[in-house]
Amino acid sequence: MIATLSALLLLAASIAGQIAAGADYPTVPPGLVIALVAATLLAWRTNGWTTGLALGVGLFIGVGAILTPDTGDHLSSGDTALIASTVAELVALAALVIAGAAAVLARKGARS
Repeated sequence: MIATLSALLLLAASIAGQIAAGADYPTVPPGLVIALVAATLLAWRTNGWTTGLALGVGLFIGVGAILTPDTGDHLSSGDTALIASTVAELVALAALVIAGAAAVLARKGARS
């Protein structure tokens, strides 16, 4: 649970870092809001649906990060802050998927 929560918070921080570095985001950045809401729910109540939600957030935002051309544009921008925050986002997404899957499997194993 700690690893999943940490990955969600790193994801939110990396999106905020991208915004601070000048990346083009909507006024209310959906990825940031989704990550913070999922982190709040996971911290408030750790159970099967919140761990599954965290995994789903990682998969959903991760697929979006892979499919959008913005990720490649950020990485090739030459802007150190933008590159670092984008790399941090990708690391957070990978960690979120791994930690979320482990948490879901651990909860499933505990019920069996």
